[in-house]
Amino acid sequence: MVKLHYFKNQRYSKLKSQCEKEERLFEDPEFPANDNSIFFSRAPPEQIDWRRPKDICEPDPPSLFVDGSSRHDITQGKLGNCWFVASCSTLALEPSLLEKVIPDVENQEWDVKDVGKYQGIFRFRFWRQGEWTEVVIDDLLPTINGQLVFIHSSVKNEFWGALLEKSYAKLNGSYEALEAGNIADALVDFTGGVCESVNLKDANYNDDEERRLEFFKSMQKAMDNKSLVGASISAKNNEEMEKRTETGLVMGHAYGVTAIKKITTGDGLFNLFNREHLYLLRLRNPWGQKEWNGAWSDGSEEWNKLEAEVRRKLGIDFEDDGEFWMSFEDFCRYFSKATMCHLMNTSIFSLSKRWHIFKHKNEWKPGSSAGGCVTNQDTFFKNPQYAFSVKDDDAGEVMIALMQEDTRIDRDEGGKNLSIGYYIMKVEENRGYRLHVMMEKAGDSIFINMREVVNRFQLKTGRYVVIPSTYDPHVAGNFMLRIFTEKSSNARALLKDHPKGSSICCCIPRCRTPVCILSVFVKSAVDLQKRTLLSVDPYALIKCEGKTVRIPTVNDTRNPEWNAAGALFYVRRPKKTHLVVQIWDSNMFCDSFLGQAKMRIDINNRTVVLSHQLMGRGRKHAEKMPGAVTLEIACYHDLTAV
Repeated sequence: MVKLHYFKNQRYSKLKSQCEKEERLFEDPEFPANDNSIFFSRAPPEQIDWRRPKDICEPDPPSLFVDGSSRHDITQGKLGNCWFVASCSTLALEPSLLEKVIPDVENQEWDVKDVGKYQGIFRFRFWRQGEWTEVVIDDLLPTINGQLVFIHSSVKNEFWGALLEKSYAKLNGSYEALEAGNIADALVDFTGGVCESVNLKDANYNDDEERRLEFFKSMQKAMDNKSLVGASISAKNNEEMEKRTETGLVMGHAYGVTAIKKITTGDGLFNLFNREHLYLLRLRNPWGQKEWNGAWSDGSEEWNKLEAEVRRKLGIDFEDDGEFWMSFEDFCRYFSKATMCHLMNTSIFSLSKRWHIFKHKNEWKPGSSAGGCVTNQDTFFKNPQYAFSVKDDDAGEVMIALMQEDTRIDRDEGGKNLSIGYYIMKVEENRGYRLHVMMEKAGDSIFINMREVVNRFQLKTGRYVVIPSTYDPHVAGNFMLRIFTEKSSNARALLKDHPKGSSICCCIPRCRTPVCILSVFVKSAVDLQKRTLLSVDPYALIKCEGKTVRIPTVNDTRNPEWNAAGALFYVRRPKKTHLVVQIWDSNMFCDSFLGQAKMRIDINNRTVVLSHQLMGRGRKHAEKMPGAVTLEIACYHDLTAV
């Protein structure tokens, strides 16, 4: 059962029942049929007449869908929202996803046999800030001379596209608020997925064939997994917006990617040396016209390379419908950006790759939690902080998505996106309190004024802290952070600076206020003893005041380097405890002890790097063992010093 947020607190079933009882058609007071629902900055260029579908398509009866959904159902109208229209075309390719956006289609569809069921009310659902939001609308649509002004279908009595656009306009405040946008925003709103955008120019796929083919495979895999894909061509200035180039492509314009295929010509033993691999993809211009005119365009000579049966399977029809094929190489050459909206599988019942998700909503609040980007060292660590772990058996793949609250609805008041991003640092394995100093950088994002910033990282085993922020400090804003990992990541928001003692149980040592903070990083070890005929797979245990933290295993080496792997302790009785670092060899049945370094805790309020000879333990604690370990130790009275 999907948990819903009801936009404007309007309940579809309640409103529909009320209209049915009063024998009237629904008219939405929250999005009235007037000019204010269309434009907020200007008046319509012509007189707008709001009509219901039955009055637009008569004598034919209206329908949500005619012969199901198709990518050709959606054609852009007199509104610069190609990003939204292109997203609708790709959504139509996946009926299971479309059903989430347009729920309960059978009951919403016009019933010619029972016209009494019709109350002129419809509902649509969009994923916003981590929850599905249901938007209720009436079916009064803007027309000029009896024709739909905005999205329309190639079939006059099909209205799912026009009604979907109206509900999205209501969610964002007006139709005008949909002008100019990012295809990724609409794809995420339709699916709740995660959008990866690839800058095709920076990636230089055009000149590197090997990397280009890898990218082709990743796009093909994404579409096979029901990801929605779009592409766009950037414009350098306003003069280039919607300017058609000599190739037929339009600048400052978004396209939907509707198919991607690898085709092999010359099959069979006798054609072995004439075999050729063709990498093609199909795109659709949301205008329903103006197509690519280069290689593999409609009617081009390249199609003669393919047998008639292959062309039939591809569904080739050379019509001026805005849809066209092109080679993947030309796609990488002429397009600026490709956007893939991944549907992240989090189901425990799935046989395919499963992701674990951590999701948290928060805010940047001036004066307390709006510290700005990492260059603002005085305030940076005031930002919200989140810790997560990459486990031993992970491949280390992590996706981090930072989404700010959508500002389209505030465009009439000058609302704009903030410039947002994040910074990732490698920290101690048991970090559970906020970070106060810079540690080893593990990754970051660019800062950009987009609604969502998404990046994919390959991280080594260990624990990390990600700090999301605005670029400038003291800027207010709401956000949602999502962290996707291949295993459970023990992710959490870091809310406290350090532990505090109990005033009631202060006589119990473990309940006292800590005296100092102790951060220990095991940097490396050398010349470790080989206890068996097998390889040495060392790991470290760091112990203090009854707590033990394990450092990841480094395989097959007597000289391991752990770099940023360590432990954090808040020490309550430094004079009565020791810091112990043990090195062990990981074996299948029983791990082997390779030596330890044991030392008193010195609160010297600084960071030092020390090398210790490995010693025995227990009754053999005074015996030297082969090898040495190098540690980086920071110990401070100030509990917020690390």
